[in-house]
Amino acid sequence: MTIRCLVGVMLLVPVIARGQTPDSARTDSARVAAPRVDSVHVDSVHRDSVQRDSVQRDSVQRDSVRADSTAGDTIFRVAQRLAAEGQGDSARALVGQRLNTVPPGSARYVDALYWRAVVAATAADAERDLRTIIVTYPASARSADALMRLAQLELARGDRDQAVAHLQRIVVEHPENPNRGRAEFWIARTLLDEGNMPTGCARLADASRLTPASQVELANQISYLDQRCQGVDTTAQTAASRPASHAASPAPTTPAPSAVTSGTSNTGRYTIQVAAFSTLASATGLRDALVARGYPARVVGTAKPFRVRVGRYATRAEANAAAGAMRAKKFTAYVTSAETP
Repeated sequence: MTIRCLVGVMLLVPVIARGQTPDSARTDSARVAAPRVDSVHVDSVHRDSVQRDSVQRDSVQRDSVRADSTAGDTIFRVAQRLAAEGQGDSARALVGQRLNTVPPGSARYVDALYWRAVVAATAADAERDLRTIIVTYPASARSADALMRLAQLELARGDRDQAVAHLQRIVVEHPENPNRGRAEFWIARTLLDEGNMPTGCARLADASRLTPASQVELANQISYLDQRCQGVDTTAQTAASRPASHAASPAPTTPAPSAVTSGTSNTGRYTIQVAAFSTLASATGLRDALVARGYPARVVGTAKPFRVRVGRYATRAEANAAAGAMRAKKFTAYVTSAETP
């Protein structure tokens, strides 16, 4: 069972409202409200053996760390219930009303953006709001949750590199977030499915280290997947598998592509954001690494989040082309409005 098929199943399972029994949730394939990644258990030890996926919906309530468990606001609980009952339009209208009544940029605003993505009618709609959160509000409490859902969407598309990039950001940019163990698990799963056994097993060991005993379902999945790592030597990979900075991608040995280096204007309206950190030292380290590779990188902000951005572009089309060139080299890159020089 491939990751693409697995996550495809995940994206078809509706959001489970708090207190709802598994039998009361109906599948709505039009929604992209993916369930918690720890709600799916798959036998991947014998690749040539096709086994039936077990979608354990009740584990969402029992073992969820945070991603969908903070809907303390009654409106979001109601929207979640409506979406689970197949009333997606009503759920989206309710969240939309909430979004229009809270101060833009506030924690409640970001929370509403996240829930609008959860109950979105299409993957494109969900992705737009999730990307807004990770680019514009990277220090928000919902940023790691948004990265996790974006990773699910990328896995559903079959883009493992971008999925791992999102998961890596959870590990690096959110050191205190309880989702780090889950992110490491999915990084490990992806690497193992690609045949990268030493690094995948090292990341799986990291997942085990970061997962508390209270996360029973995730711990069981890690233990099950660990059967594939019996006898695999991870000695040389363990230290390297724990990234010290966001620049975990292999360093290119050639100069940065012209599409990126052309973005050196001081008046461009658009820029590329590659990361945001809670500490200036981490942001500076990534900036210096990018500059060394030929990218016109800079750190934006005098207080957290410290954003690392590359170039300035007169048009969004130019910025999109440059971002695409960076993503082709395994960097995380998003186009956003440039700050005032």
